Amino acid sequence: MFNDTMISMFKKKPVLQYESAIEIYPDIITPTRIHIPEWYKKINKWRNNEMFNVEKKQFQESVKLCVPFLDSLSSGYMITLPNDLYVKQVDGSPYLTWKNAEFPPTWRDEISHENLVPSGCYPLEYVWRPGVALTVPLGYSMLITHPLNRHDLPFTTLSAIVDGGLVLDPNGNIPFYIKKDFEGIISKGTPIIQIIPFFQENWSSKKIKHLTKKGSQHGKMSASILFGWYKKTFWTKKQYN
Repeated sequence: MFNDTMISMFKKKPVLQYESAIEIYPDIITPTRIHIPEWYKKINKWRNNEMFNVEKKQFQESVKLCVPFLDSLSSGYMITLPNDLYVKQVDGSPYLTWKNAEFPPTWRDEISHENLVPSGCYPLEYVWRPGVALTVPLGYSMLITHPLNRHDLPFTTLSAIVDGGLVLDPNGNIPFYIKKDFEGIISKGTPIIQIIPFFQENWSSKKIKHLTKKGSQHGKMSASILFGWYKKTFWTKKQYN
């Protein structure tokens, strides 16, 4: 009998296939892990650089010790901006311009609905034209979204799910909105779209008694060591090459 581990050894690894439509920018898609922002790298494991606060009688873990948060910053792939983009404020609205771009962003005359506008952004819808064709195999899908937890970026990209087999058009329209009062350069290489492939499966939900008790037990077990219980017990390393 083959167990799940043995089956996974022989299972062919799925491949995200892509081709840049921009000759001078072939590596327009790269693993998300190489785009971990500098502000995150500079965060100390302990708030205020102090492991334990005597006055408050508590440990001071920062988000740097949260493995699920790091997974959000390193999973999947990024489509990056192929050219510098300059945002200028003109009469209270953002005006986008550039020197040279084969697939520049465009804009729409009106938004579909006001609830699409992210908080803190202008109610003007622009669209990325990613300049890359990409696809995943049948049986898989792609979450296409704003780079997760990247609230530092001066725009917000909307989210969608695309099923495998379809090859996305380099001219495809992926909506985004500019943050209010931003003026400046969005540099070439800035991550603009995060892609997380996943296997298509049918799910169901079920109410389970005593699961809250189990959750409390895990919370206590996690608190029994200073840090790292989740990583040592349940976390699985994800590979996106």
